[in-house]
Amino acid sequence: MKIGYAAAAMAALALAAPGLAQGNESDFSTKEIRAVMHGYARCIVAKQGGKASQALIRNLDNSTILRRYPMLIDGDCLTDETGTPATMRFQGDLYRYALADALVNRELATAPVPALDGVAPLEQQPLPDKPEPLASDASKSSRRKYEKAMDDYREALSNQFLARYGECVVRLDASTAKALLLTAPDSAEEAASFGRLRTALATCLPEGETLRFGKVALRGSIAINYFRLAHAARAAATAR
Repeated sequence: MKIGYAAAAMAALALAAPGLAQGNESDFSTKEIRAVMHGYARCIVAKQGGKASQALIRNLDNSTILRRYPMLIDGDCLTDETGTPATMRFQGDLYRYALADALVNRELATAPVPALDGVAPLEQQPLPDKPEPLASDASKSSRRKYEKAMDDYREALSNQFLARYGECVVRLDASTAKALLLTAPDSAEEAASFGRLRTALATCLPEGETLRFGKVALRGSIAINYFRLAHAARAAATAR
């Protein structure tokens, strides 16, 4: 796996993905978009927390959530955040990340940090089959389809790597991971929490690689893994 390529792709998604726009042009800075994204998710979770929790515990991908859980899309929540009609487009896993962050703050903020030693590894999103190479005389149409399939495969590879990386970080330092998720985006407290996670972040990264994830994607992966691991720990304790 080319970790450097995957990391760079996720950093680009983190900077550009929440495409909040009014009309045809974005009227919001990256910092404002991030604040609106978190506020929107908090509003959704306040209204539909049970459904949001169910979707994440089932580990559904973004497209499946949008298809099976239409109640988790609410224009009123976005208008409440922006004060004016707007649209928001989530790419990659960003919507799941935002929901997980909001759910941790709503359901788990006052709960003890879970003990994870006996919790089995989480089931992460499976990879699609890697497209077969094309013949040298393949048509332009076939080449376009192949390139699209390869783009989808690379994105899935990036998402899966980040998911496993986030799980590793939470398992190594669940207490600091939770503290991070309770901070406001782009705050001094968030930056300090990322600093305290430095050892876990470095330990979980393969040797010789450089951490280049954007903080939106990194916090999001920590959020969804903390949420899923906390529920897995609760289920494991109940089963004893």
